[in-house]
Amino acid sequence: MNSSLLAFNVLCEKPMTMTVEEGEEIVRIAQKSGRICAVNYGYTGYSLVRHMRAMVARGDLGAVRVVVAEFAHGHHADAADADNPRVRWRYDPAQAGVSAQFADCGIHALHMASFVTGQEVEKLSADFASTISSRTLEDDAMVNFRMDGGAVGRLWTSSVAVGRMHGLAIQVFGEKGGLRWAQEQPNQLIWTPTGGRNQIIERGEAGLSPEADRATRVTIGHAEGMPLAFANIYKDLAEAIRAQKEGRAPDPAADLYPRAMDGLRSMAAVHQAVASANDGGAWVDARPPMFRS
Repeated sequence: MNSSLLAFNVLCEKPMTMTVEEGEEIVRIAQKSGRICAVNYGYTGYSLVRHMRAMVARGDLGAVRVVVAEFAHGHHADAADADNPRVRWRYDPAQAGVSAQFADCGIHALHMASFVTGQEVEKLSADFASTISSRTLEDDAMVNFRMDGGAVGRLWTSSVAVGRMHGLAIQVFGEKGGLRWAQEQPNQLIWTPTGGRNQIIERGEAGLSPEADRATRVTIGHAEGMPLAFANIYKDLAEAIRAQKEGRAPDPAADLYPRAMDGLRSMAAVHQAVASANDGGAWVDARPPMFRS
C-alpha cells in the first residue's frame, strides 16, 4: 500500500485483515499519514462497558486478577445446515481464512477484555474443536491468556451452544471486587465489593463516569441496545475528526474508539491461537511481531 492513498479517515469492520502482515502495514500507514484508522468493535460503545473500564482505571477493583470473556451462541448447531451457503462459508478456509468462530466472535470478547482492563494479551493457549464433522474450521474454542498487567484471562466462544442467543459477556475480578456485564442485559452492571453485597448499577443513573454519561442516549429505564452502542463509536470518531481539524485534543470521554492497533492485535491473536491449537494447546506469544521487544 502507498500511504498517499490514505487521504481520508477510515472505519473498517473486523477482522481488519486476513494476515498479520497486512495489519502491520495498515498500522504503519495510519501512523505515517496521521489519519484515523478505526475498527468496529462496536460492543465497546455500550455505556456500562465504558463505566466498567472507568471503574477499573480509577482503581475501584484494585489489581485485576482474572477476566472471563464469552461470546457463545447456538445458531450454527444444526448439522443439517452443512450445505447452507450462509453457514458453510464460515467454516471453509478458502473463504474464511485460518479461523471461523474465534475470528468471527471470539475476537470481540478478547478485545472487550483488553478494553475493560486496560491490559493487552501477551501470550495464549488455545483448544479448537470442529464439533460438526463436515466443518474444517472450528465451531467451538477455549482460549486461556495472560495479560501484560498480570491479569489471567479465560475465553470461551462457540457457535453450537444451543439455547444461547447472542452470548457476549464479561466478568472482571480484582482484589477489591468484581464486575459482570452481559450484552443481552446491557442496562445493568453487577458490582460486588470484596466482602460486600451484589449491587446493580443502572445505565443512566446519577454518579456514573463521564465516559458512561457521554455514551448514554436515552433516559434511565428505557431500552438502549446495539444500534446505539455502535453509534457511540461513530460519535467518538466524529469528535476525534473534529478535534483533529480544530487542532485540539479530543474529549477524553470520547477517545475510546478501537484503533488499527486493536485490529492488528486481534489478527495476531487469531493466527497464534490457530498455531497453539494445532500444537496441542502450547503457549505462544500473542503479540504482533512489531509489538514484541
